[in-house]
Amino acid sequence: MHTVVIGNGIVALSTAFRLMQRLGPNDRITVIGPRSRPGSATHAAAAMLNSFAEIEAGGLEHPVDLFRFELSHLATRMWPNFERQIIDHAGGCLPADCGQCTGFGGGGCIDTGTFVINNNAADDLDDENFEAIAKALDDFSEPYEYVSPRSIPNYRPHQGQRAMRALFIPGEGWVNPRLMLEKLDMVVGRHPQVRFLETSAQRLQHGQGAVSGVVLDNGEVVEADNFLLATGASAWDLLQRSDLDIGMQRVFYGVGVSLEIESPDNPHTHCIRTPNRGLACGVYSAPYFTGPHRPTDHILIGASSFTSATPVAHARIGSVESLLKSAMEQINRDFYRASLVRVNVGWRPSSQDGYPMVGRTALRNLIVATGTKRDGFHMAPVLSQYLAGLVHGDPLPDERWNWLAPDRAPLRVLTREQAIAKAVRHQISAAYQHGFVPAKSRMPDQLADTYRSQLEQLHDQVGAIDWGIPPDMLDMYRYGHAKP
Repeated sequence: MHTVVIGNGIVALSTAFRLMQRLGPNDRITVIGPRSRPGSATHAAAAMLNSFAEIEAGGLEHPVDLFRFELSHLATRMWPNFERQIIDHAGGCLPADCGQCTGFGGGGCIDTGTFVINNNAADDLDDENFEAIAKALDDFSEPYEYVSPRSIPNYRPHQGQRAMRALFIPGEGWVNPRLMLEKLDMVVGRHPQVRFLETSAQRLQHGQGAVSGVVLDNGEVVEADNFLLATGASAWDLLQRSDLDIGMQRVFYGVGVSLEIESPDNPHTHCIRTPNRGLACGVYSAPYFTGPHRPTDHILIGASSFTSATPVAHARIGSVESLLKSAMEQINRDFYRASLVRVNVGWRPSSQDGYPMVGRTALRNLIVATGTKRDGFHMAPVLSQYLAGLVHGDPLPDERWNWLAPDRAPLRVLTREQAIAKAVRHQISAAYQHGFVPAKSRMPDQLADTYRSQLEQLHDQVGAIDWGIPPDMLDMYRYGHAKP
């Protein structure tokens, strides 16, 4: 059996690794993707292995949201063993500076411990989300403790934006995503039955209910028995170029920016983050281990977010300015002396309904994995196990995976009223994050009324009468890129 994996990001490579573990003597794998990985979401990832720290108020009420959380929680627990499998397969081929001899459980790049802070840099939406995180930790019996913000290592915010509450989640951590991709590149690429083609796929050839081949940039056609499309945000574009209508909703570019800084006076040992806010993951700083010596003076600051219908190659100045300001004011005021090492830009694959699109399609040998937004890296152990099982025809591990089928109609989880209320809250929260200081009058209420009126009009305009537009897709509907 010959399987072609189109894409070489974390989901594609981790699935190739799972398939490699199951190779028979006559099987082979071809991985297609340029080594530079333009726009890879992984390059802008922390990558924080956070499940509980990502919870928002009301975020587990719908069965689909609860299933996604269960997968996320499972992924957190799977990561240490998944990385151990990669290291064991590597033998002695890993580079000496990859840090594989230190970290979680004595092996790997993974480390744990996340501080969630509740400060007053935004508005009381932060309070609600902080309390939702604590409630979920209690409900699922996940270990955590409330701590004094003053006890958090290297947490020295501006006095006006200091946290009044904080909690520590020992089981949620982080990993250097670039090092992990290097490991997978090396381990998968050295297998004699795996071939890497460092180019891009232009289109898929198809007919009689199946894909017959992948046409590459140079015109070469690669034929195979099974095809996995896992190119992230650009998956939709490839399907469009292939004139392949399999009933998939559109995937957009969730443009994210993160900053790698070097701050020798403030080595980080744990993640520090706010709750989600303003339709993004809030503000965070995470250790960015670049070698076996810990703690590190390289720190990742993140993350900005906006949704685009087309790829965006470079970071917006406003995103960089906002991240630097937030990091200095909300995490550590001494970061103003840090060096800016790198500005990362990644395209998070964002489906129209906001949920992953994973599974088989109407074409019998085509499997698609996209729409993971900012969860692709974190979910890689779970997604890769499921995708490899699909290739081999394993029984469905849980019927709820069908909710995430790539050719489904967009899931309409929010009512119109819920979507509008959520969008208003997050837009006002984002305004406070960016320096909004209202006059001593009814200005906040008037602003909320204005937002609400505009959102009502937009819902009427697109025919969203008995369903709600996901708040991070408002502009895509407003400008006609998303179709109801």
